[in-house]
Amino acid sequence: MIGVVVGVPAAVSAGAVMATFRPLFDGTNAALVLMIVVVAVAALGGRAAGVITALIAVVSFDFFHTEPYLSLTIDSRDDVETTLLLLVAGVLVGTIASAGQSARRRAGSARSEVLRIHRVAEAAVSGRDAASVIATAQDELRELLELRESRFEALPANVDVSLPRIGRNGAVEGLTARRYGRGAGDRGGFELPPEGVELPVLARGQHIGRFVLVPTPGVAVSLEQRIVAVAIADQVAAVWIPNEKERP
Repeated sequence: MIGVVVGVPAAVSAGAVMATFRPLFDGTNAALVLMIVVVAVAALGGRAAGVITALIAVVSFDFFHTEPYLSLTIDSRDDVETTLLLLVAGVLVGTIASAGQSARRRAGSARSEVLRIHRVAEAAVSGRDAASVIATAQDELRELLELRESRFEALPANVDVSLPRIGRNGAVEGLTARRYGRGAGDRGGFELPPEGVELPVLARGQHIGRFVLVPTPGVAVSLEQRIVAVAIADQVAAVWIPNEKERP
C-alpha cells in the first residue's frame, strides 16, 4: 500500500530533515512542506494513501516542530491549532487530490473504450471479411472486460446452451446473484458469472449470433464497459448483413 510504503517514510523524513534546519523552517513553513508531501502521496496513491500520510505528517510535525521537541506533548496553544489545521487540511487536500486522480483514470478509460469501438468499426468498413472483423471484436472484448475467453457463435450453433444475457442497455439479464467490486477507472461494477454471459449480435432486429464471454475470476465489470461491449457487437452485425444477402 502506497500510503504505508511511501507516505509514512516521506512524512517522517521530511519532518526530521527540516528539524535539522530549524532556523530556516518555523512551524508554519514546516506544516506547508508536510502538506506538499501529503498532496504528492495522495495524487500517487489515492485517498487512503493521502489520509494515512496526513496522519503521519501530523505526528511528524508534533514530534519535530513543536515544543518540547522530540516529544508528542504540545505546550503552545498556537502549535495545537497548527497541528489540528494540518490534520484537517491534509485529509481534505488528500481527498481532493485523490478525486482528481480518479477523474483522470475514468477519462483515460473512456478514451480507451471509444478507441476500441473505432478499431472494430474501422475493420468493418475497410472491406475485410466477416471472420476478420469478428476476430478483432473478440480481441477488443477480451481486453475491454479482462476476459478469460471471448468467442463468437453463429446461430443456430449451441442454441441449447443458456447463459445470462447482456441486454441492449448493458444490464445482465437472468443473473440471480451479484458480487460487487471496483472495475477499471475506479468505476463500480460486479463480477460476471463464472460460466460466462452471452452478448447477442443483432442484424436488423434478428438474432444472428452471440459472443460468449467467460470472465476472469475477481474482475468487476462496470455498466459503461458492458454498454461499450454492446456497441462492439453492433459493428459485427454491420458486416454480417451483406453476407446474409449473398446466401441462396
